[in-house]
Amino acid sequence: MLIFLLTLVCTVYCESNNSSYCIEKLKQLIQQPINEQIETILPYYSLSGDWIGKFGYYDRCFRNENAYTSVEIDQQLYKLYYGFCHSNKCSAKDFNSKDGQETIKKILNESGIANLFNINIDTTKLNFYDPISYYPNLDWGTYVTSGILVILFIMISIDPILRFISACKSKHTPDVRDQRTSSRHSSFGLRDGLQDKSLYQPTSIIKDFSAIVNYNKIINLKTIDPNLSIFNGIRAISFMMVAYGHVNEMTATSTYVSEVNLQYKSWVIIILYDMMYAVDIFFWVGGFFLGYVMCEERKAQSVHQKPLSILLSITHRLMRIWPCYLLCIAINSYIIPYLGTGPRWFLQERATQCPGGAWKNALFIDNFYEDWLLCFGWGWYLTCDFQLFLTCLIPILIYCFNYKVFSKILIIFMIITTLGWAYYLSIHYDFLIPGRNTYNPDYYYKFYVSSYARAPPYFLGLLIGILYREFKQSKNSRKITYLKQFRDYALSNGQRLIMQVCCYGLGFGIMAFLFFGWKKEFNQIEMTWPKWFQHIYHALCRFLFTFGLTLIVLPNLVGAYDLFNSKFMNNTLFKFMAKISFTMYLVHLMLIVILTETFYETPSFIQLDLITCFICAIVLSIVFGLLLSILVELPFGNLDTRLIKIIMRPKRKVDTLLD
Repeated sequence: MLIFLLTLVCTVYCESNNSSYCIEKLKQLIQQPINEQIETILPYYSLSGDWIGKFGYYDRCFRNENAYTSVEIDQQLYKLYYGFCHSNKCSAKDFNSKDGQETIKKILNESGIANLFNINIDTTKLNFYDPISYYPNLDWGTYVTSGILVILFIMISIDPILRFISACKSKHTPDVRDQRTSSRHSSFGLRDGLQDKSLYQPTSIIKDFSAIVNYNKIINLKTIDPNLSIFNGIRAISFMMVAYGHVNEMTATSTYVSEVNLQYKSWVIIILYDMMYAVDIFFWVGGFFLGYVMCEERKAQSVHQKPLSILLSITHRLMRIWPCYLLCIAINSYIIPYLGTGPRWFLQERATQCPGGAWKNALFIDNFYEDWLLCFGWGWYLTCDFQLFLTCLIPILIYCFNYKVFSKILIIFMIITTLGWAYYLSIHYDFLIPGRNTYNPDYYYKFYVSSYARAPPYFLGLLIGILYREFKQSKNSRKITYLKQFRDYALSNGQRLIMQVCCYGLGFGIMAFLFFGWKKEFNQIEMTWPKWFQHIYHALCRFLFTFGLTLIVLPNLVGAYDLFNSKFMNNTLFKFMAKISFTMYLVHLMLIVILTETFYETPSFIQLDLITCFICAIVLSIVFGLLLSILVELPFGNLDTRLIKIIMRPKRKVDTLLD
């Protein structure tokens, strides 16, 4: 019915390009009896789209000397997209005019179609796009972002260029063997070499931004702590889960609804919803390394002596996140819109527009504003992560003041409290198993991007990180720790294999149940699981998933190595992806938008096409994630390290005349 109306609206033939005359003809057509309307539009009906982005008629439309227009029905919770053919005497500009908007909305209201499709005429906006002339307007943001990128490229290129010039001027080309030879020379010869002004020696800033130096840092994949080697695989697999979920999501909102409905009860949709656990894995990993790093003995003593030094940790966190994050927001808003064309390219506005302002993202408070004015939508994870990081500084400070037992009790209390909060939200807003919350208007802000609703995995990771730090430090002392007792018990009694089988079996069993156990309930129209059980399931599933992950990691943490944790989870690809996982996360959705919205044909929601797009997204994310790391992350990380060293450097004692 709605497509019939859109076809009716857009097949108006008039003798003039004048907008007002076009709308008048439209009004005259609407006033005709329905039979005459059908006879008028029937020749054009076969050229009309019938669902989200049915843009396959794009070429056929122009071959028949008609015009093609795309329309977006903009509502608060979701948007509908249509592509259709109409007379070339009317254009998108006509329909976007004030008179055209009022006429079309009046038709939707009087015909009853607005009520049928739940369209609120007062708040809904109809946006018409001409694919040929559609092009975002260049503004100051585009020029500023482009200028910043040019400056950064120049900065990382200075050192390689100077190295090349120095090599050309020298008598021979520098080689690795030169370093070996120089190491055999006497101290006198080495000192003379350092005093030789003809040799190229980069300054600190140039070295910090050097593409060669930073690239060498990234490709150095040496495993420092084999007990943590499994985390390389965890980070890489978690990122691939995020990418696969977003490929599915972007394709599902751009394809035919009939294809999505056919797959709705299949494993494709089940696995799509299961990809939500990827972010909980990231939370768990973030909490683990926060506890592991901050509770190191010397650092804890430093914080105990100078509590305000904790502010340096916050500064370090901001310096690591802000440069890449803010630059990616600028690229997404001001550069990505100009990198594609076609009848579907206007769909990129869903991911690139920033109506709420980037300042909310920069201050990590965007999840406080329930206004649906999303900017860089996947940045919510960084907001929650930073808010949880600040929260966890409280038990860490308590730990550094030697109240270690109380700190752990507090963390356990925080886990129980936030699980209770998640359960309360599930009951109050009727949150059920995954897949049944998609159209719940409260789900996104009240739970999905709420820091403390998503906090249990982070707090669990924090507790395990502290326990592992104590385990590492107990090797040089006689202190008894929980992980050390666990390791000694498993190894002393020859129970190593049993311990591994139990940890892997229980861990993978919990995760498998959470992945596939709800399929039968999801496939039922009527609920077979009672609501009280679904509320509990929803509140606990993320924590239980990371608890299962903890069991899988446990053998590796205590030094029980096997092919799974030391080889498969620590292969070269996973180690490389783990090093650039942060920058890959920032760029991945921008690349997926380009992959899914630049085709002239509507993408198919079938497994082969989804996997193909997923592989492309992974490869491109690795390439551009590496580039972003070399361009921004490592240079500013080097500057941050230099700044902290300067601040923490002990002040020199100045001798007075009296001394």
